[in-house]
Amino acid sequence: MKRISQVLLAATVTVSTSLAVAPLAQAEDFDDTSLPIYSEFTIDSITAKVTKGLNLTDDPNGSLGAFSDFYYKEGIVNIDFNDPSERQAVAGKSNAYTFGDESVVFTFDKALGSNRTNVKSDVWAPTGANAERNTSDYLAVFQGNSVTVDLANSLNYFGMNWGALSPENKFEFLQVDDQGVETSLGLFDYNNVFGSSDSKLPTKAAHHNNEYNGFVHFYANEAEGLFNRIKITQNGGGGFETDNYSLRFSDQSFDFEEGTDTAETPEPGALLGLAIFGSMMLRRRLLA
Repeated sequence: MKRISQVLLAATVTVSTSLAVAPLAQAEDFDDTSLPIYSEFTIDSITAKVTKGLNLTDDPNGSLGAFSDFYYKEGIVNIDFNDPSERQAVAGKSNAYTFGDESVVFTFDKALGSNRTNVKSDVWAPTGANAERNTSDYLAVFQGNSVTVDLANSLNYFGMNWGALSPENKFEFLQVDDQGVETSLGLFDYNNVFGSSDSKLPTKAAHHNNEYNGFVHFYANEAEGLFNRIKITQNGGGGFETDNYSLRFSDQSFDFEEGTDTAETPEPGALLGLAIFGSMMLRRRLLA
């Protein structure tokens, strides 16, 4: 009986330790219940949510612009346009570049630098999380040009710092099949995401003539919303200014509350029940 007691005590300590550690791990997980959502809009299986984003820990003054609230999450790919050495032309394609990750290809309708479309730094860069002036490079797209972003695999999440918003800014998500056939999954613009009379936007920048800025999270709330192509266009006056892209490659839908792929996880009560059941089975086996 002494041997049985020792084994059961060890099992109990193991289960207790696991349950004690779990709340600490959960506390570190992203939870949107504590994150203000300033605007939200859903088209079919893709949802857009607007937050202020965050300033990086090594850039508290927001001089690099706002970044995704999921920036530090495992599995997130981040592109900030800031390192000129990361801008690489794609062999065999006209006006196509990568910016630090070869799985994300930006193809410009016209040459980069024409029609004022460029990666550059000026007063119109999307702001930091608290409307700070962004002095880093960002992507600007103007009328007469457009950008197609092709992904090596499907994404379930795409976020960007969107600033100095103009009504003609348009963002379209598509799924392209093996034969190259496009299926549009949703066209988002200033008017349908931000234009309703009751919508709230996080920041107004004085140096942008009080135009609005924010961090916009687009994600597949169902697997049918997975996308592998994004089109950025600007129709009409003004520019389409974006910065600090974050992406997540996946074949599952996105869990915005956790910042991860959607997955079923046992409730704490279920875990406790499994632990008790396991202890009972262990005791029966040892007594047999």
